[in-house]
Amino acid sequence: MSEIIDDTCTRVAVYVNAEVCHTNWLIGKRIKEDILYNKRAEYGKQVVKNLSARLTEKYGRGWSDRTLLHCIRAAYTFTEEEIVYAVRRQFSWTHLRSIMFLEDPLARKF
Repeated sequence: MSEIIDDTCTRVAVYVNAEVCHTNWLIGKRIKEDILYNKRAEYGKQVVKNLSARLTEKYGRGWSDRTLLHCIRAAYTFTEEEIVYAVRRQFSWTHLRSIMFLEDPLARKF
């Protein structure tokens, strides 16, 4: 019985992690393309700050402007194919954030 429950918990955790990574990437992509496209940096900072406040009000903690900036960076760093591959490989959001900050694009290839 314990094995069944443990296996199920593991599968659920993997699924949730994959969805968190993909959701954060999609949010970053949406902000990048629909909100920040061709806008000044100051405008972008204000938009991210306002969006952070609105998301936090609606969904609770976890949507700081820093988190949103990580989401945006993920959208600039990874193509859709790369993010789907990373999620399939079961990288966590923390892994992806670490990979995003690597300077060498070849080092980011997973």
